[in-house]
Amino acid sequence: MAGTLFVVATPIGNLEDLTFRALRTLKEVDLIAAEDTRHTLKLLTHYGISKPLVSLREHNEAREGAKLVGRLKSNQNIALVSDAGTPAIADPGARLVRAARSEGIRVVPIPGPSAVTAAISIAGLDSTEFTFKGFPPPARIARRQWLEDLKGSELPVVFLEAPHRIIETISDAESILVKRQIMIFRELTKINEALVVRPNIATGDDAELIEKGEFTVVICPADETKPEQGVDQLAANRLFNLLEGSGLVPHANIASSVAAALEISVTAAIKAAKKGKILAKRQSESAP
Repeated sequence: MAGTLFVVATPIGNLEDLTFRALRTLKEVDLIAAEDTRHTLKLLTHYGISKPLVSLREHNEAREGAKLVGRLKSNQNIALVSDAGTPAIADPGARLVRAARSEGIRVVPIPGPSAVTAAISIAGLDSTEFTFKGFPPPARIARRQWLEDLKGSELPVVFLEAPHRIIETISDAESILVKRQIMIFRELTKINEALVVRPNIATGDDAELIEKGEFTVVICPADETKPEQGVDQLAANRLFNLLEGSGLVPHANIASSVAAALEISVTAAIKAAKKGKILAKRQSESAP
């Protein structure tokens, strides 16, 4: 009788996000196949779990996957995990899943954290659909073409990017997708979690958010950059100023707080506040 392959989602940052079912599964399986065994060992140690670990990375998945299928066929249960989030989504694991299924082995998902859905859930977009694009190509020419292809998309686009490439990628995105708001989520669920909305960031402290940590990027639809009808732009500006001056709300959360208060999207709140700032200045200058 064959064992079962469990595809287990693990925390993307905060270790408390591991589900009860995932915890039980990791405790009960015979073996854990991990993208980076050192990274996974930290999670297991935190929860007091001691299990054999096997490295399953992009460059060795074909070779190690065959060995793991052999273990599954010999009645061992295996958990597949990635460094963070749900395996086999922009991470290794898909080959192993296909190989297991081709041998008639049961594959069971243990759902949980995902940087993609986490970012979409706090982006404040009204769209019921989105496109996930994984990681952009590392080479600039290929990356710029990849971004050019996004121009025709009417849906929000979500992608991931590495810290050492985030500045170049966002710079290219801003020059190519000029009509779209860009939301950059850094270190989701971690202590240094932050949101950077471009192109509304210039220099200073906000610039330091770039090139530190892991990044999930949301490219908003073109029409999301327009303020929604009926939005009080002056009120949006006053609320932004109030929250900034109070010091009670982290800078990265101000836009989402204003959006929630006005019942509009984050991008619409930012746009309305900018226009409100201009209106307030004009009114001040025209006052006797």
